[in-house]
Amino acid sequence: MESIYLVGFMGCGKTTVGKELAKRVNKKFIDLDEEIVSQTGKSIPELFNEFGESGFRDIETQVLKNLPSKKMITSTGGGVILRDENIGYMKETGKIIYLETPIEIIYERIHLDSNRPNAVNRTIEELTELFQKRESQYKKADYEISTNNLTPIEIAMEIIDCLNYSKGGDSRNK
Repeated sequence: MESIYLVGFMGCGKTTVGKELAKRVNKKFIDLDEEIVSQTGKSIPELFNEFGESGFRDIETQVLKNLPSKKMITSTGGGVILRDENIGYMKETGKIIYLETPIEIIYERIHLDSNRPNAVNRTIEELTELFQKRESQYKKADYEISTNNLTPIEIAMEIIDCLNYSKGGDSRNK
């Protein structure tokens, strides 16, 4: 199995689903944001403050390309898709799964989270605007999974079904 990269807007459940998926397919799980914190010794908000978003994205790209294993489940940060370079790398080394989640659900999960510098204290309108700017990049994923009304386990099973189905030569992507 090649690597699986979970992408989607902040708060869509990439980490939670990634852990469930990794258990079910017996693969290593890595949260890209946690890996960035581990390698830099600084929190995501600290990195944003020190280097700005562009500098943070440079670090994110470097860490993505230097992950320790190429056959694992990786939950990415919500903005990893802002760089086509990252999308290209993920497609070369695995499959990208977009976890599509309604913005209203995302807003409830993240608008007060101080660990999300692009979300904390933003209005739903501001988050909707940010989401809409990123949506076309998310849709470059190999597969889209609607997470609406599904548990993390159900989402993980949908991903497994999607990937197993595509091995047969036919494709249900998007």
